[in-house]
Amino acid sequence: MDFLEIKGNNTYLLRVKVKTNSIKQGILPYSDTDSWLSITLKSKPVKNKANKELINLIKKKINIASDQIHIISGMKKTSKTLEIKFNNNIGKSDLIKKLID
Repeated sequence: MDFLEIKGNNTYLLRVKVKTNSIKQGILPYSDTDSWLSITLKSKPVKNKANKELINLIKKKINIASDQIHIISGMKKTSKTLEIKFNNNIGKSDLIKKLID
């Protein structure tokens, strides 16, 4: 699962590819060799709406606050890297389970 990388203490980097203007919002199935996690969003990529929807989706999936998630690259692209900071320890496999469920 190359799309999730441990950056440091309680901090992960999540690589995603987003498809905007979709009928459904969600995280698509993945394989262990995927470099990107594919996510569909309902919003159009206008006035930062898709980025806000992406952060809200991730926030709800893993149950953290919005200020713990930052888009560190790809603000205007379909391929993005997000930095996710946790207040407590969480394992990589536990994080993946939260994202997929």
